[in-house]
Amino acid sequence: MKITRNFSLQELTKSTTAIRKGIDNLPNTEHLVNLTNLCCHILQPVRSYFGRVVTINSGYRSPNLNKAVGGSSKSQHCNGEAADFECSKIGNYKLAKWVSENLEFDQLILEFYTSGQPSSGWVHCSYKSDGNNRSKIMTALRVNGKTQYKTGLI
Repeated sequence: MKITRNFSLQELTKSTTAIRKGIDNLPNTEHLVNLTNLCCHILQPVRSYFGRVVTINSGYRSPNLNKAVGGSSKSQHCNGEAADFECSKIGNYKLAKWVSENLEFDQLILEFYTSGQPSSGWVHCSYKSDGNNRSKIMTALRVNGKTQYKTGLI
């Protein structure tokens, strides 16, 4: 099922962990509405602007899948409001910067990026269908084996 011109439900719900562990990862109607808004307001504009393939590393996660991958109990992935993604041949810092300057979003997190290594890490971005988007920008770093969040793009 196509959600937008360049994105399908299958790529927003695929998970090797779900397949391996036999976890159902199908969204309900509310989650599907949220995924559609995420595609329309975040993912499709990125694809359209850069003209490059956008790879979804993680989209919708059912609560059981989210638990299996060690996700936060408050993860917006469980609501169909978030995706982790990269864009071919566009560095992840550059991608996050463009999103921060051009799109409305709830949270934008540059996750585990290493300066000087453009393809390191990934971009996490969420969009709330109710319009209460906070425009919160952070960078997730690993410090002594633990994840720390810093405000802004570092």
